[in-house]
Amino acid sequence: MSAYKAAPRTVVEACFDPQGTAALDYVYDVAAAVGLSDQPVRLAVRRLEAAGILRQEGRGRKGRLVLTDAGRLRSDTDVRFVALAYAQDAGLVPWDGLWRLYTFSVPERHRSERDALRTALTRLGAVPLAPGAYVSPHDLLDELTVEASARTVGTYLITAEATRLTGPGFTDPTATAEHLWPPAETVEAYRPLAEALAEEPLGPDRDPVELVAAALRLAEAFTHALECDPLLPPELRPTPWPPSRVRHDFHEAWTAIRGRTPDLSLFRAFDTEPAATGRS
Repeated sequence: MSAYKAAPRTVVEACFDPQGTAALDYVYDVAAAVGLSDQPVRLAVRRLEAAGILRQEGRGRKGRLVLTDAGRLRSDTDVRFVALAYAQDAGLVPWDGLWRLYTFSVPERHRSERDALRTALTRLGAVPLAPGAYVSPHDLLDELTVEASARTVGTYLITAEATRLTGPGFTDPTATAEHLWPPAETVEAYRPLAEALAEEPLGPDRDPVELVAAALRLAEAFTHALECDPLLPPELRPTPWPPSRVRHDFHEAWTAIRGRTPDLSLFRAFDTEPAATGRS
């Protein structure tokens, strides 16, 4: 069996409807279907509420959860990650050949803002060239203003663009990409998803809650893969690129589940339809 099972946070975030609300009785029912008791779900709700992602209205199973503005922004970023991956697979976003450089120097007394920039750049797939200096083939500025706040970005972040990077291991663009983002690490990140796709039965005898549970298990493995994938332009990866094949298989399974289950925000977050994206 795959090591990736649905985490309490994944369950909670999956149960929001398109209006950004989730009935707690439904959250707990879905959690039970993936083998989670109420307690870890309650803990996940408290943590998400403390992080400003959602608020709880009412108590117990009669209550509901409501996404905050911050929660909606974070969800929108996740949607763009998935859209970018499938747009790249479809050949819709060719690389413009530019390396984007991001650098910052934040006083120690503002350590939280420095940490926010580091965390945001790492989450968006940039890698450090030196302390306080990161590089990516993508323009990440819009996402950074969401992840680290527009004020922090406007105060501390310096950006530049370059057509060539030189240094140890930096020769042609593909060698540079292999040096900074080793392909084997990304390929390995998709292995649990490939295993989950091979193991997850999606027969017609499964009821809607069980299908949502299956979707959650797949979503957990897919989320892990995307978190480890810098989504480099295809021009910088080997051909064929194994993660593209796994994403294709995930799309087929996801489409089958989506056609038989409620329209949860889970499916918006993992919208696998190839579409053009603004990131270059």
